[in-house]
Amino acid sequence: MPSLAFPTTQDITHIVRNRIVDTQRFIGAAFCPVVNEYVELIEYDVFDASFGMTGAHQINTDPKVVKLPGQSKRRFGTGYWKDSFRLNEEELLYVRKAGTYNQRAGRERVLLRAKQMDDRVETRVEWARWQPLVNGTLTVNENGIQYTVDYNLPAANKPVLTGTALWSDYVNSDPIKDITNWLILFRGTGAKAQKAVFNLKTAQALLQNQKLRDLLKQSGFVASLQFGNIGKALQIFFPELTFVIYDEGYSSDGTDFNLFVPDGKFVLIGGASNSELGGELLMDFASTLSLHNGGIDNPQPGKFAIIEDKSSQEKNPYVDVTVGIYGLPRVYHPNWIVSATVL
Repeated sequence: MPSLAFPTTQDITHIVRNRIVDTQRFIGAAFCPVVNEYVELIEYDVFDASFGMTGAHQINTDPKVVKLPGQSKRRFGTGYWKDSFRLNEEELLYVRKAGTYNQRAGRERVLLRAKQMDDRVETRVEWARWQPLVNGTLTVNENGIQYTVDYNLPAANKPVLTGTALWSDYVNSDPIKDITNWLILFRGTGAKAQKAVFNLKTAQALLQNQKLRDLLKQSGFVASLQFGNIGKALQIFFPELTFVIYDEGYSSDGTDFNLFVPDGKFVLIGGASNSELGGELLMDFASTLSLHNGGIDNPQPGKFAIIEDKSSQEKNPYVDVTVGIYGLPRVYHPNWIVSATVL
Protein backbone atom coordinates (compact mmCIF):
# COMPACT_ATOMS: atom_id res chain seq x y z
CA MET A 1 0.00 0.00 0.00
CA PRO A 2 1.55 3.29 -1.01
CA SER A 3 2.25 5.84 1.68
CA LEU A 4 0.54 9.21 1.53
CA ALA A 5 2.85 12.20 1.88
CA PHE A 6 1.61 14.90 4.25
CA PRO A 7 1.49 18.19 2.29
CA THR A 8 4.12 20.77 3.15
CA THR A 9 2.20 23.70 1.69
CA GLN A 10 -1.42 23.48 0.71
CA ASP A 11 -3.24 26.52 -0.63
CA ILE A 12 -6.69 27.13 0.68
CA THR A 13 -8.41 29.05 -2.08
CA HIS A 14 -11.37 30.49 -0.13
CA ILE A 15 -11.14 32.35 3.17
CA VAL A 16 -14.36 32.93 5.06
CA ARG A 17 -14.42 35.98 7.30
CA ASN A 18 -17.67 36.31 9.23
CA ARG A 19 -18.45 39.92 10.08
CA ILE A 20 -21.61 40.85 11.92
CA VAL A 21 -20.78 44.54 11.51
CA ASP A 22 -19.27 46.24 8.47
CA THR A 23 -18.16 49.66 9.68
CA GLN A 24 -17.78 50.87 6.09
CA ARG A 25 -21.58 51.05 5.93
CA PHE A 26 -21.91 53.41 8.89
CA ILE A 27 -23.31 56.81 7.89
CA GLY A 28 -23.09 58.82 11.12
CA ALA A 29 -19.81 60.56 10.27
CA ALA A 30 -21.60 62.51 7.51
CA PHE A 31 -23.52 64.59 10.07
CA CYS A 32 -21.48 63.90 13.22
CA PRO A 33 -17.74 63.94 12.49
CA VAL A 34 -15.13 63.11 15.13
CA VAL A 35 -13.47 66.33 16.29
CA ASN A 36 -10.34 66.29 18.45
CA GLU A 37 -10.60 68.45 21.56
CA TYR A 38 -7.68 69.06 23.90
CA VAL A 39 -9.84 69.03 27.02
CA GLU A 40 -10.80 66.71 29.85
CA LEU A 41 -14.43 67.82 30.13
CA ILE A 42 -16.79 68.63 27.26
CA GLU A 43 -18.00 72.23 27.29
CA TYR A 44 -19.51 74.37 24.55
CA ASP A 45 -21.60 77.50 24.09
CA VAL A 46 -24.97 77.48 22.36
CA PHE A 47 -26.08 80.81 20.90
CA ASP A 48 -29.84 81.31 20.68
CA ALA A 49 -31.26 81.84 17.20
CA SER A 50 -31.22 85.38 15.86
CA PHE A 51 -34.57 87.11 15.45
CA GLY A 52 -36.23 90.34 14.37
CA MET A 53 -35.66 92.88 11.60
CA THR A 54 -33.92 96.22 11.55
CA GLY A 55 -36.47 98.77 12.69
CA ALA A 56 -37.74 101.91 11.05
CA HIS A 57 -35.67 104.95 12.03
CA GLN A 58 -36.41 108.66 12.40
CA ILE A 59 -33.55 110.63 10.89
CA ASN A 60 -31.63 112.97 13.21
CA THR A 61 -32.47 110.81 16.25
CA ASP A 62 -30.59 108.09 18.10
CA PRO A 63 -31.35 104.61 16.79
CA LYS A 64 -33.34 102.30 19.01
CA VAL A 65 -31.22 99.91 21.07
CA VAL A 66 -32.38 96.38 20.40
CA LYS A 67 -32.03 93.08 22.23
CA LEU A 68 -30.01 90.33 20.58
CA PRO A 69 -30.13 86.61 21.31
CA GLY A 70 -28.37 85.26 24.37
CA GLN A 71 -26.39 82.10 24.85
CA SER A 72 -26.25 79.10 27.12
CA LYS A 73 -23.43 76.81 28.14
CA ARG A 74 -23.43 73.02 28.07
CA ARG A 75 -20.91 71.20 30.21
CA PHE A 76 -20.59 67.51 31.00
CA GLY A 77 -17.93 64.89 31.52
CA THR A 78 -16.49 62.76 28.77
CA GLY A 79 -17.12 59.10 28.04
CA TYR A 80 -14.34 56.56 28.46
CA TRP A 81 -14.44 53.67 25.99
CA LYS A 82 -11.69 51.04 26.15
CA ASP A 83 -11.30 47.25 25.85
CA SER A 84 -8.42 44.77 25.90
CA PHE A 85 -8.01 41.37 24.27
CA ARG A 86 -5.33 38.86 25.27
CA LEU A 87 -3.79 36.51 22.74
CA ASN A 88 -2.53 33.54 24.73
CA GLU A 89 0.45 31.30 24.07
CA GLU A 90 -1.55 28.72 22.14
CA GLU A 91 -3.06 31.24 19.73
CA LEU A 92 0.30 32.92 19.13
CA LEU A 93 2.19 29.67 18.67
CA TYR A 94 -0.16 27.59 16.53
CA VAL A 95 -2.10 30.12 14.48
CA ARG A 96 -1.63 29.62 10.75
CA LYS A 97 -1.83 32.20 8.02
CA ALA A 98 -5.32 32.47 6.54
CA GLY A 99 -5.54 30.74 3.18
CA THR A 100 -2.64 28.37 3.84
CA TYR A 101 -2.19 25.01 5.48
CA ASN A 102 0.92 25.44 7.55
CA GLN A 103 2.32 28.98 7.36
CA ARG A 104 2.54 30.42 10.84
CA ALA A 105 1.27 33.96 11.33
CA GLY A 106 1.45 35.04 14.95
CA ARG A 107 2.18 38.67 14.06
CA GLU A 108 -0.61 38.77 11.49
CA ARG A 109 -3.01 37.43 14.10
CA VAL A 110 -2.09 40.28 16.44
CA LEU A 111 -2.87 42.80 13.68
CA LEU A 112 -6.14 41.00 12.90
CA ARG A 113 -7.18 41.20 16.55
CA ALA A 114 -6.26 44.89 16.59
CA LYS A 115 -8.50 45.45 13.54
CA GLN A 116 -11.35 43.59 15.22
CA MET A 117 -10.91 45.77 18.29
CA ASP A 118 -10.91 48.88 16.09
CA ASP A 119 -14.24 47.73 14.63
CA ARG A 120 -15.60 47.75 18.18
CA VAL A 121 -14.45 51.36 18.66
CA GLU A 122 -16.04 52.48 15.39
CA THR A 123 -19.24 50.69 16.39
CA ARG A 124 -19.30 52.44 19.76
CA VAL A 125 -18.82 55.86 18.16
CA GLU A 126 -21.62 55.16 15.66
CA TRP A 127 -23.89 53.99 18.50
CA ALA A 128 -23.14 57.20 20.40
CA ARG A 129 -23.93 59.35 17.36
CA TRP A 130 -27.41 57.90 17.04
CA GLN A 131 -28.42 58.07 20.71
CA PRO A 132 -29.34 61.79 20.68
CA LEU A 133 -31.19 61.27 17.40
CA VAL A 134 -33.35 58.32 18.44
CA ASN A 135 -33.67 58.94 22.20
CA GLY A 136 -32.73 62.55 22.85
CA THR A 137 -30.34 61.20 25.48
CA LEU A 138 -27.29 58.98 25.78
CA THR A 139 -27.50 56.48 28.64
CA VAL A 140 -24.72 54.17 29.81
CA ASN A 141 -25.35 51.34 32.25
CA GLU A 142 -22.63 48.73 31.89
CA ASN A 143 -19.51 47.51 33.67
CA GLY A 144 -20.65 49.29 36.82
CA ILE A 145 -20.75 52.67 35.02
CA GLN A 146 -24.01 54.61 34.99
CA TYR A 147 -24.79 58.06 33.59
CA THR A 148 -27.18 59.86 31.24
CA VAL A 149 -26.52 62.88 29.02
CA ASP A 150 -29.69 64.79 28.11
CA TYR A 151 -29.40 66.65 24.79
CA ASN A 152 -32.49 68.81 25.40
CA LEU A 153 -34.52 67.96 22.32
CA PRO A 154 -37.77 69.99 22.44
CA ALA A 155 -40.75 67.90 23.51
CA ALA A 156 -42.57 68.72 20.27
CA ASN A 157 -39.65 67.22 18.34
CA LYS A 158 -40.25 63.79 19.89
CA PRO A 159 -43.77 62.98 18.62
CA VAL A 160 -45.27 59.59 19.43
CA LEU A 161 -48.08 58.32 17.23
CA THR A 162 -50.90 56.34 18.82
CA GLY A 163 -54.01 54.42 17.82
CA THR A 164 -55.00 54.52 14.17
CA ALA A 165 -52.27 57.11 13.48
CA LEU A 166 -49.61 54.44 13.92
CA TRP A 167 -48.08 53.50 10.58
CA SER A 168 -48.76 49.86 11.40
CA ASP A 169 -52.41 50.72 10.65
CA TYR A 170 -51.98 50.51 6.90
CA VAL A 171 -55.53 51.76 6.15
CA ASN A 172 -56.04 54.73 8.47
CA SER A 173 -52.57 56.16 9.08
CA ASP A 174 -51.35 59.06 6.96
CA PRO A 175 -47.52 59.24 6.75
CA ILE A 176 -47.53 62.15 4.27
CA LYS A 177 -49.57 64.26 6.67
CA ASP A 178 -47.33 63.27 9.59
CA ILE A 179 -44.09 64.08 7.78
CA THR A 180 -45.52 67.44 6.68
CA ASN A 181 -46.39 68.30 10.29
CA TRP A 182 -42.86 67.41 11.42
CA LEU A 183 -41.27 69.51 8.67
CA ILE A 184 -43.22 72.48 10.01
CA LEU A 185 -41.26 72.10 13.27
CA PHE A 186 -38.17 73.39 11.44
CA ARG A 187 -39.77 76.79 10.91
CA GLY A 188 -37.84 79.50 12.70
CA THR A 189 -34.85 77.25 13.51
CA GLY A 190 -32.52 78.55 10.80
CA ALA A 191 -32.43 75.09 9.24
CA LYS A 192 -34.29 72.80 6.89
CA ALA A 193 -34.82 69.08 7.21
CA GLN A 194 -32.35 67.48 4.85
CA LYS A 195 -32.50 63.77 5.56
CA ALA A 196 -35.07 61.24 6.81
CA VAL A 197 -33.68 58.02 8.25
CA PHE A 198 -35.58 54.85 9.15
CA ASN A 199 -35.00 51.11 9.06
CA LEU A 200 -36.44 48.28 6.96
CA LYS A 201 -39.29 47.55 9.37
CA THR A 202 -40.50 51.13 9.17
CA ALA A 203 -39.99 51.14 5.39
CA GLN A 204 -42.17 48.04 5.17
CA ALA A 205 -45.01 49.92 6.87
CA LEU A 206 -44.65 52.76 4.35
CA LEU A 207 -44.73 50.31 1.44
CA GLN A 208 -48.04 48.89 2.63
CA ASN A 209 -49.70 52.19 3.52
CA GLN A 210 -52.95 52.51 1.58
CA LYS A 211 -53.14 56.31 1.55
CA LEU A 212 -49.60 56.57 0.25
CA ARG A 213 -50.28 54.00 -2.45
CA ASP A 214 -53.45 55.87 -3.49
CA LEU A 215 -51.47 59.09 -3.87
CA LEU A 216 -48.90 57.30 -6.01
CA LYS A 217 -51.39 55.70 -8.42
CA GLN A 218 -50.73 58.27 -11.13
CA SER A 219 -46.95 58.26 -10.67
CA GLY A 220 -46.02 54.86 -12.01
CA PHE A 221 -44.43 53.91 -8.66
CA VAL A 222 -47.38 52.04 -7.16
CA ALA A 223 -47.04 48.98 -9.42
CA SER A 224 -43.39 48.48 -8.56
CA LEU A 225 -43.12 50.06 -5.10
CA GLN A 226 -40.34 48.36 -3.14
CA PHE A 227 -37.54 49.05 -0.66
CA GLY A 228 -35.23 50.20 -3.43
CA ASN A 229 -37.47 53.03 -4.65
CA ILE A 230 -39.61 54.00 -1.63
CA GLY A 231 -37.28 56.97 -1.06
CA LYS A 232 -37.72 58.25 -4.62
CA ALA A 233 -41.47 57.78 -4.32
CA LEU A 234 -41.56 59.88 -1.15
CA GLN A 235 -39.48 62.57 -2.86
CA ILE A 236 -42.45 63.25 -5.13
CA PHE A 237 -44.05 64.86 -2.08
CA PHE A 238 -40.86 66.07 -0.37
CA PRO A 239 -38.30 66.84 -3.08
CA GLU A 240 -35.83 68.54 -0.69
CA LEU A 241 -35.56 65.49 1.56
CA THR A 242 -33.22 62.54 1.11
CA PHE A 243 -34.79 59.32 2.41
CA VAL A 244 -32.37 56.73 3.78
CA ILE A 245 -33.14 53.17 4.87
CA TYR A 246 -30.50 52.48 7.50
CA ASP A 247 -30.48 48.97 8.88
CA GLU A 248 -27.05 48.85 10.50
CA GLY A 249 -26.39 48.00 14.13
CA TYR A 250 -24.25 45.83 16.37
CA SER A 251 -24.21 42.54 18.23
CA SER A 252 -23.44 42.55 21.94
CA ASP A 253 -22.58 38.85 22.19
CA GLY A 254 -22.47 37.44 18.65
CA THR A 255 -26.04 36.09 18.79
CA ASP A 256 -28.24 39.20 18.98
CA PHE A 257 -28.48 42.27 16.77
CA ASN A 258 -29.31 45.78 17.97
CA LEU A 259 -30.22 48.43 15.41
CA PHE A 260 -28.84 51.95 15.63
CA VAL A 261 -32.21 53.19 14.38
CA PRO A 262 -34.80 50.98 16.10
CA ASP A 263 -37.98 49.62 14.55
CA GLY A 264 -40.62 52.32 14.44
CA LYS A 265 -38.27 55.31 14.56
CA PHE A 266 -38.44 57.97 11.85
CA VAL A 267 -35.69 60.57 12.26
CA LEU A 268 -35.49 63.91 10.48
CA ILE A 269 -32.03 65.46 10.45
CA GLY A 270 -31.77 69.16 9.72
CA GLY A 271 -28.97 71.40 8.57
CA ALA A 272 -28.23 74.96 7.56
CA SER A 273 -28.13 75.63 3.84
CA ASN A 274 -24.35 76.12 3.91
CA SER A 275 -23.50 73.24 6.25
CA GLU A 276 -21.90 71.28 3.44
CA LEU A 277 -19.54 74.21 2.87
CA GLY A 278 -18.21 74.44 6.41
CA GLY A 279 -21.19 76.18 8.01
CA GLU A 280 -23.02 75.27 11.18
CA LEU A 281 -22.78 71.66 12.29
CA LEU A 282 -25.76 69.89 13.77
CA MET A 283 -23.48 67.88 16.07
CA ASP A 284 -20.08 66.25 16.40
CA PHE A 285 -18.29 63.63 18.47
CA ALA A 286 -15.80 65.39 20.73
CA SER A 287 -12.77 63.15 21.21
CA THR A 288 -11.05 64.13 24.47
CA LEU A 289 -7.59 63.67 25.94
CA SER A 290 -6.08 60.27 26.62
CA LEU A 291 -2.76 59.31 28.19
CA HIS A 292 -2.58 56.51 25.63
CA ASN A 293 -1.94 59.19 23.01
CA GLY A 294 1.15 61.22 23.88
CA GLY A 295 1.73 59.95 27.40
CA ILE A 296 1.58 61.81 30.70
CA ASP A 297 3.51 64.84 29.40
CA ASN A 298 1.51 65.40 26.23
CA PRO A 299 -1.86 63.61 26.23
CA GLN A 300 -3.75 63.79 22.95
CA PRO A 301 -7.32 63.15 21.76
CA GLY A 302 -8.26 60.54 19.16
CA LYS A 303 -8.46 56.78 18.91
CA PHE A 304 -5.66 54.82 20.50
CA ALA A 305 -4.25 51.31 20.16
CA ILE A 306 -1.70 49.72 22.46
CA ILE A 307 -0.04 46.37 21.77
CA GLU A 308 1.74 44.99 24.82
CA ASP A 309 4.04 42.17 23.71
CA LYS A 310 4.92 39.72 26.49
CA SER A 311 5.38 36.78 24.15
CA SER A 312 9.05 36.26 24.98
CA GLN A 313 9.36 37.78 28.45
CA GLU A 314 6.86 35.88 30.55
CA LYS A 315 6.60 32.35 31.86
CA ASN A 316 3.12 32.34 30.38
CA PRO A 317 3.56 34.31 27.12
CA TYR A 318 0.83 36.61 25.85
CA VAL A 319 0.13 39.72 23.81
CA ASP A 320 -2.46 42.26 24.98
CA VAL A 321 -4.25 44.47 22.46
CA THR A 322 -5.99 47.52 23.92
CA VAL A 323 -8.04 49.88 21.75
CA GLY A 324 -10.36 52.74 22.63
CA ILE A 325 -11.41 56.37 22.44
CA TYR A 326 -12.53 58.94 24.99
CA GLY A 327 -15.36 61.30 24.12
CA LEU A 328 -19.08 61.93 23.65
CA PRO A 329 -21.35 63.61 21.09
CA ARG A 330 -22.12 67.32 21.30
CA VAL A 331 -25.46 68.49 19.86
CA TYR A 332 -25.33 72.17 18.94
CA HIS A 333 -28.84 72.42 17.52
CA PRO A 334 -31.29 70.04 19.24
CA ASN A 335 -34.20 71.72 17.42
CA TRP A 336 -32.72 70.49 14.11
CA ILE A 337 -33.71 66.94 15.07
CA VAL A 338 -37.15 65.34 14.94
CA SER A 339 -37.31 61.86 16.42
CA ALA A 340 -40.74 60.36 15.80
CA THR A 341 -42.10 57.04 17.03
CA VAL A 342 -44.40 55.70 14.32
CA LEU A 343 -44.92 51.98 15.07
